[in-house]
Amino acid sequence: MKFRLVTILGISFAAIFSGINSWGIKPAVAEAITDLNPQSDFKYWQSQTDRISPKTDDLFWSAYRLSSKISIPAWQLAQKGLDLEKFCQDYPYNSQCDDVTPSSAPDRIEVNPSPVKIPVPQINQDNRQSKSGWAIVPEVSTLGLGGHIVRKISPNFNARVGVNAFGLGIDIEETEFEYEGDLNLFNVSTLVDLHPFKSSGFRLSAGAFLSNNTFDGTANVSDRVADELGDVEIDGQTVDIRDLNIDELATIDADIDINNSVSPYLGIGGGNAVGSGKGLGFWWNLGVVFSGSPEVEISSNISDDVPESLRAEVEEAADRALESEEEDLEDELDFINIYPVVSLGFSYQF
Repeated sequence: MKFRLVTILGISFAAIFSGINSWGIKPAVAEAITDLNPQSDFKYWQSQTDRISPKTDDLFWSAYRLSSKISIPAWQLAQKGLDLEKFCQDYPYNSQCDDVTPSSAPDRIEVNPSPVKIPVPQINQDNRQSKSGWAIVPEVSTLGLGGHIVRKISPNFNARVGVNAFGLGIDIEETEFEYEGDLNLFNVSTLVDLHPFKSSGFRLSAGAFLSNNTFDGTANVSDRVADELGDVEIDGQTVDIRDLNIDELATIDADIDINNSVSPYLGIGGGNAVGSGKGLGFWWNLGVVFSGSPEVEISSNISDDVPESLRAEVEEAADRALESEEEDLEDELDFINIYPVVSLGFSYQF
Protein backbone atom coordinates (compact mmCIF):
# COMPACT_ATOMS: atom_id res chain seq x y z
CA MET A 1 0.00 0.00 0.00
CA LYS A 2 2.81 2.41 0.88
CA PHE A 3 4.55 1.54 -2.39
CA ARG A 4 1.50 2.39 -4.46
CA LEU A 5 1.01 5.73 -2.65
CA VAL A 6 4.64 6.72 -3.21
CA THR A 7 4.41 5.71 -6.86
CA ILE A 8 1.29 7.85 -7.39
CA LEU A 9 2.86 10.87 -5.68
CA GLY A 10 6.00 10.46 -7.80
CA ILE A 11 4.05 10.33 -11.03
CA SER A 12 2.05 13.44 -9.97
CA PHE A 13 5.18 15.47 -9.23
CA ALA A 14 6.80 14.36 -12.49
CA ALA A 15 3.77 15.52 -14.43
CA ILE A 16 3.81 18.88 -12.68
CA PHE A 17 7.48 19.52 -13.39
CA SER A 18 7.05 18.36 -16.98
CA GLY A 19 4.23 20.84 -17.49
CA ILE A 20 6.27 23.64 -16.02
CA ASN A 21 9.24 22.90 -18.27
CA SER A 22 7.16 22.66 -21.42
CA TRP A 23 4.80 25.56 -20.84
CA GLY A 24 6.86 27.87 -18.79
CA ILE A 25 5.84 29.52 -15.52
CA LYS A 26 2.49 31.26 -15.80
CA PRO A 27 0.46 33.05 -13.14
CA ALA A 28 -2.33 30.97 -11.68
CA VAL A 29 -5.78 32.20 -12.74
CA ALA A 30 -9.00 31.01 -11.16
CA GLU A 31 -11.38 29.72 -13.80
CA ALA A 32 -14.87 28.42 -13.72
CA ILE A 33 -15.34 24.69 -13.77
CA THR A 34 -17.21 24.11 -17.03
CA ASP A 35 -15.76 20.88 -18.52
CA LEU A 36 -16.68 18.38 -15.83
CA ASN A 37 -17.86 15.07 -17.22
CA PRO A 38 -18.96 13.03 -14.25
CA GLN A 39 -19.64 9.81 -16.16
CA SER A 40 -16.27 9.59 -17.99
CA ASP A 41 -14.36 10.69 -14.93
CA PHE A 42 -16.13 8.14 -12.81
CA LYS A 43 -15.28 5.34 -15.29
CA TYR A 44 -11.68 6.40 -15.23
CA TRP A 45 -11.47 6.33 -11.50
CA GLN A 46 -13.24 2.96 -11.44
CA SER A 47 -10.56 1.54 -13.76
CA GLN A 48 -7.93 2.65 -11.28
CA THR A 49 -9.45 1.06 -8.20
CA ASP A 50 -6.91 -1.69 -8.20
CA ARG A 51 -4.15 0.87 -7.70
CA ILE A 52 -5.74 3.35 -5.32
CA SER A 53 -7.51 3.24 -2.01
CA PRO A 54 -11.25 2.72 -2.11
CA LYS A 55 -11.47 5.94 -0.13
CA THR A 56 -10.62 7.85 -3.31
CA ASP A 57 -14.06 7.04 -4.66
CA ASP A 58 -15.60 8.99 -1.75
CA LEU A 59 -13.31 11.91 -2.43
CA PHE A 60 -14.32 11.95 -6.08
CA TRP A 61 -18.01 12.06 -5.37
CA SER A 62 -17.52 14.79 -2.76
CA ALA A 63 -15.67 16.88 -5.34
CA TYR A 64 -18.37 16.14 -7.91
CA ARG A 65 -21.21 17.17 -5.65
CA LEU A 66 -19.42 20.40 -4.84
CA SER A 67 -18.63 21.24 -8.43
CA SER A 68 -22.11 20.36 -9.67
CA LYS A 69 -23.57 23.12 -7.52
CA ILE A 70 -21.41 25.80 -9.10
CA SER A 71 -23.24 27.00 -12.18
CA ILE A 72 -21.42 30.30 -12.67
CA PRO A 73 -17.82 31.38 -12.14
CA ALA A 74 -16.95 32.66 -8.68
CA TRP A 75 -16.00 36.12 -9.97
CA GLN A 76 -19.35 36.43 -11.74
CA LEU A 77 -21.13 35.33 -8.56
CA ALA A 78 -19.33 38.07 -6.60
CA GLN A 79 -20.52 40.66 -9.15
CA LYS A 80 -24.10 39.47 -9.13
CA GLY A 81 -26.52 41.86 -7.43
CA LEU A 82 -27.99 40.82 -4.05
CA ASP A 83 -31.74 40.27 -3.93
CA LEU A 84 -32.16 42.13 -0.66
CA GLU A 85 -35.83 41.24 -0.28
CA LYS A 86 -35.18 37.54 -0.72
CA PHE A 87 -32.12 37.77 1.49
CA CYS A 88 -34.13 39.41 4.26
CA GLN A 89 -36.80 36.73 3.96
CA ASP A 90 -34.18 34.12 4.77
CA TYR A 91 -32.25 36.23 7.27
CA PRO A 92 -34.72 38.72 8.73
CA TYR A 93 -32.54 39.63 11.70
CA ASN A 94 -29.56 40.73 9.64
CA SER A 95 -28.48 44.33 10.19
CA GLN A 96 -29.07 45.03 6.46
CA CYS A 97 -32.76 44.28 6.88
CA ASP A 98 -33.71 46.95 9.42
CA ASP A 99 -35.66 48.99 6.84
CA VAL A 100 -36.83 46.08 4.68
CA THR A 101 -40.14 44.27 5.13
CA PRO A 102 -39.89 40.91 3.35
CA SER A 103 -42.94 39.96 1.31
CA SER A 104 -44.71 36.73 2.10
CA ALA A 105 -44.51 33.91 -0.41
CA PRO A 106 -47.48 31.51 -0.82
CA ASP A 107 -45.49 28.61 0.55
CA ARG A 108 -43.83 30.62 3.30
CA ILE A 109 -45.23 30.86 6.76
CA GLU A 110 -44.39 34.10 8.42
CA VAL A 111 -43.55 33.60 12.03
CA ASN A 112 -43.63 36.68 14.14
CA PRO A 113 -40.91 36.24 16.66
CA SER A 114 -42.11 36.66 20.19
CA PRO A 115 -40.48 39.55 21.97
CA VAL A 116 -37.75 38.44 24.27
CA LYS A 117 -38.67 39.26 27.82
CA ILE A 118 -35.69 40.49 29.74
CA PRO A 119 -36.17 39.75 33.42
CA VAL A 120 -36.21 42.92 35.45
CA PRO A 121 -34.87 42.52 38.97
CA GLN A 122 -37.57 43.15 41.50
CA ILE A 123 -36.81 46.06 43.78
CA ASN A 124 -38.11 45.61 47.25
CA GLN A 125 -40.19 48.66 48.06
CA ASP A 126 -39.40 48.33 51.75
CA ASN A 127 -35.67 48.25 51.05
CA ARG A 128 -35.91 51.29 48.80
CA GLN A 129 -37.72 53.20 51.49
CA SER A 130 -35.93 51.66 54.43
CA LYS A 131 -34.89 54.01 57.22
CA SER A 132 -32.32 53.90 59.96
CA GLY A 133 -34.69 52.93 62.78
CA TRP A 134 -33.75 56.11 64.68
CA ALA A 135 -36.05 59.10 65.04
CA ILE A 136 -36.26 62.41 66.88
CA VAL A 137 -39.50 63.81 68.28
CA PRO A 138 -39.65 67.48 69.31
CA GLU A 139 -42.74 68.15 71.41
CA VAL A 140 -44.57 70.45 73.75
CA SER A 141 -46.25 68.96 76.82
CA THR A 142 -47.48 69.54 80.34
CA LEU A 143 -43.92 68.67 81.40
CA GLY A 144 -42.53 71.51 79.32
CA LEU A 145 -40.71 71.80 76.03
CA GLY A 146 -38.47 68.96 74.92
CA GLY A 147 -38.28 65.88 72.81
CA HIS A 148 -37.43 62.21 72.50
CA ILE A 149 -34.95 59.99 70.71
CA VAL A 150 -36.71 56.83 69.53
CA ARG A 151 -35.05 53.55 68.58
CA LYS A 152 -36.77 50.60 66.90
CA ILE A 153 -36.21 47.35 68.83
CA SER A 154 -38.58 45.03 66.94
CA PRO A 155 -41.58 45.47 64.62
CA ASN A 156 -43.80 45.94 67.70
CA PHE A 157 -41.47 47.46 70.30
CA ASN A 158 -39.67 50.81 70.43
CA ALA A 159 -37.52 52.35 73.12
CA ARG A 160 -37.15 56.05 73.74
CA VAL A 161 -35.38 58.54 75.95
CA GLY A 162 -36.79 62.02 76.44
CA VAL A 163 -35.98 65.30 78.12
CA ASN A 164 -38.48 68.03 79.02
CA ALA A 165 -37.83 71.29 80.84
CA PHE A 166 -39.74 74.47 81.52
CA GLY A 167 -39.81 77.46 83.85
CA LEU A 168 -42.78 79.70 84.60
CA GLY A 169 -43.81 82.29 87.15
CA ILE A 170 -47.13 81.32 88.78
CA ASP A 171 -49.26 82.04 91.84
CA ILE A 172 -50.59 79.41 94.24
CA GLU A 173 -53.79 80.29 96.09
CA GLU A 174 -54.68 76.95 97.57
CA THR A 175 -54.77 78.19 101.18
CA GLU A 176 -55.59 81.48 102.91
CA PHE A 177 -52.23 82.81 101.75
CA GLU A 178 -51.29 83.64 98.18
CA TYR A 179 -47.87 82.46 97.10
CA GLU A 180 -46.03 84.11 94.26
CA GLY A 181 -43.14 82.16 92.85
CA ASP A 182 -41.50 80.18 90.09
CA LEU A 183 -42.37 76.72 88.85
CA ASN A 184 -39.37 74.81 87.49
CA LEU A 185 -39.85 71.53 85.62
CA PHE A 186 -37.09 69.13 84.56
CA ASN A 187 -37.82 65.51 83.57
CA VAL A 188 -35.82 62.74 81.96
CA SER A 189 -37.85 59.77 80.75
CA THR A 190 -36.92 56.23 79.73
CA LEU A 191 -39.88 54.47 78.14
CA VAL A 192 -40.85 51.42 76.11
CA ASP A 193 -43.63 51.61 73.50
CA LEU A 194 -45.70 48.62 72.46
CA HIS A 195 -47.46 48.83 69.07
CA PRO A 196 -50.06 46.04 69.20
CA PHE A 197 -51.33 46.72 65.68
CA LYS A 198 -48.78 46.61 62.89
CA SER A 199 -50.71 48.90 60.54
CA SER A 200 -51.55 51.44 63.25
CA GLY A 201 -49.47 53.98 65.11
CA PHE A 202 -51.40 53.39 68.34
CA ARG A 203 -49.12 52.46 71.21
CA LEU A 204 -49.06 51.55 74.88
CA SER A 205 -46.22 53.11 76.86
CA ALA A 206 -44.59 52.37 80.19
CA GLY A 207 -41.43 53.43 81.91
CA ALA A 208 -40.00 55.79 84.49
CA PHE A 209 -39.34 59.50 84.93
CA LEU A 210 -36.36 60.98 86.71
CA SER A 211 -37.74 64.35 87.84
CA ASN A 212 -36.78 67.54 89.57
CA ASN A 213 -40.00 69.59 89.56
CA THR A 214 -40.14 72.33 92.19
CA PHE A 215 -41.96 75.47 93.18
CA ASP A 216 -40.32 78.27 95.16
CA GLY A 217 -42.73 80.93 96.38
CA THR A 218 -43.33 83.59 98.99
CA ALA A 219 -46.51 84.69 100.76
CA ASN A 220 -46.95 87.98 102.66
CA VAL A 221 -48.50 87.36 106.11
CA SER A 222 -48.02 90.86 107.48
CA ASP A 223 -51.74 91.53 107.93
CA ARG A 224 -52.23 88.22 109.73
CA VAL A 225 -49.39 88.94 112.15
CA ALA A 226 -50.44 92.57 112.73
CA ASP A 227 -54.04 91.60 113.49
CA GLU A 228 -52.84 88.98 115.97
CA LEU A 229 -50.41 91.32 117.79
CA GLY A 230 -52.54 94.45 117.79
CA ASP A 231 -51.25 96.94 120.35
CA VAL A 232 -47.61 96.54 121.35
CA GLU A 233 -45.39 98.46 123.77
CA ILE A 234 -42.36 100.25 122.39
CA ASP A 235 -40.04 102.21 124.71
CA GLY A 236 -42.72 102.42 127.38
CA GLN A 237 -45.38 103.50 124.91
CA THR A 238 -48.33 101.49 123.61
CA VAL A 239 -48.47 101.50 119.82
CA ASP A 240 -50.76 99.74 117.32
CA ILE A 241 -48.33 97.76 115.21
CA ARG A 242 -50.50 98.29 112.17
CA ASP A 243 -49.78 102.02 112.41
CA LEU A 244 -46.07 101.41 111.86
CA ASN A 245 -46.68 100.81 108.12
CA ILE A 246 -43.86 98.32 107.87
CA ASP A 247 -43.77 96.72 104.38
CA GLU A 248 -43.61 92.93 104.49
CA LEU A 249 -43.61 92.84 108.25
CA ALA A 250 -43.61 89.04 108.03
CA THR A 251 -43.42 86.67 105.03
CA ILE A 252 -43.53 82.92 104.44
CA ASP A 253 -41.13 81.11 102.10
CA ALA A 254 -42.45 77.85 100.65
CA ASP A 255 -40.24 75.23 98.97
CA ILE A 256 -42.36 72.53 97.30
CA ASP A 257 -41.04 69.34 95.71
CA ILE A 258 -43.87 68.37 93.37
CA ASN A 259 -42.83 64.75 92.84
CA ASN A 260 -40.33 62.10 93.81
CA SER A 261 -36.99 61.73 92.09
CA VAL A 262 -38.04 58.52 90.26
CA SER A 263 -41.66 58.05 89.22
CA PRO A 264 -43.39 55.34 87.15
CA TYR A 265 -45.31 56.28 84.00
CA LEU A 266 -48.19 54.69 82.08
CA GLY A 267 -49.82 56.05 78.98
CA ILE A 268 -51.10 55.69 75.47
CA GLY A 269 -50.17 57.49 72.31
CA GLY A 270 -50.32 57.70 68.56
CA GLY A 271 -47.70 57.74 65.83
CA ASN A 272 -44.94 55.23 65.19
CA ALA A 273 -41.88 57.42 64.80
CA VAL A 274 -39.76 54.54 63.43
CA GLY A 275 -42.39 52.80 61.32
CA SER A 276 -41.26 51.05 58.12
CA GLY A 277 -40.45 53.66 55.48
CA LYS A 278 -41.81 56.50 57.62
CA GLY A 279 -40.15 59.89 57.56
CA LEU A 280 -42.14 62.80 58.98
CA GLY A 281 -45.13 62.01 61.19
CA PHE A 282 -47.49 63.28 63.88
CA TRP A 283 -46.99 62.37 67.53
CA TRP A 284 -49.17 62.54 70.63
CA ASN A 285 -49.17 61.14 74.17
CA LEU A 286 -51.69 60.93 76.99
CA GLY A 287 -50.55 59.46 80.30
CA VAL A 288 -49.84 59.96 83.98
CA VAL A 289 -46.76 60.10 86.18
CA PHE A 290 -47.23 58.58 89.62
CA SER A 291 -45.13 61.17 91.38
CA GLY A 292 -46.35 60.76 94.95
CA SER A 293 -47.49 63.46 97.34
CA PRO A 294 -45.63 66.79 97.18
CA GLU A 295 -43.29 67.69 100.02
CA VAL A 296 -43.64 71.20 101.45
CA GLU A 297 -41.16 73.13 103.60
CA ILE A 298 -42.14 76.54 105.01
CA SER A 299 -40.09 79.14 106.84
CA SER A 300 -40.87 82.65 108.05
CA ASN A 301 -38.97 85.88 107.53
CA ILE A 302 -39.21 89.14 109.52
CA SER A 303 -38.61 92.56 107.98
CA ASP A 304 -35.43 94.36 108.97
CA ASP A 305 -37.55 97.44 109.76
CA VAL A 306 -39.15 95.79 112.79
CA PRO A 307 -37.75 97.33 116.01
CA GLU A 308 -35.49 95.02 117.93
CA SER A 309 -37.79 95.12 120.95
CA LEU A 310 -40.65 93.75 118.84
CA ARG A 311 -38.81 91.12 116.78
CA ALA A 312 -39.37 88.29 119.22
CA GLU A 313 -43.11 88.96 119.40
CA VAL A 314 -43.43 89.27 115.62
CA GLU A 315 -41.53 86.00 115.02
CA GLU A 316 -43.74 84.15 117.50
CA ALA A 317 -46.87 85.49 115.78
CA ALA A 318 -45.54 84.49 112.34
CA ASP A 319 -44.72 80.98 113.56
CA ARG A 320 -48.24 80.60 114.96
CA ALA A 321 -49.56 81.51 111.49
CA LEU A 322 -47.48 78.69 110.01
CA GLU A 323 -48.57 75.99 112.44
CA SER A 324 -51.11 74.47 110.07
CA GLU A 325 -50.03 76.10 106.79
CA GLU A 326 -47.57 73.39 105.84
CA GLU A 327 -50.10 70.60 106.30
CA ASP A 328 -52.85 72.61 104.58
CA LEU A 329 -50.63 73.26 101.58
CA GLU A 330 -49.64 69.60 101.25
CA ASP A 331 -53.28 68.54 101.42
CA GLU A 332 -54.33 71.05 98.77
CA LEU A 333 -51.54 69.93 96.41
CA ASP A 334 -52.02 66.22 96.96
CA PHE A 335 -53.81 65.89 93.60
CA ILE A 336 -50.43 66.30 91.91
CA ASN A 337 -49.39 62.80 93.05
CA ILE A 338 -50.93 61.61 89.76
CA TYR A 339 -49.48 64.14 87.38
CA PRO A 340 -51.15 64.30 83.94
CA VAL A 341 -48.94 64.22 80.86
CA VAL A 342 -50.31 65.51 77.55
CA SER A 343 -47.93 66.09 74.65
CA LEU A 344 -48.07 66.92 70.97
CA GLY A 345 -45.23 66.89 68.48
CA PHE A 346 -43.77 65.73 65.19
CA SER A 347 -41.50 62.80 64.56
CA TYR A 348 -38.80 62.43 61.93
CA GLN A 349 -36.99 59.19 61.12
CA PHE A 350 -33.57 59.39 59.50
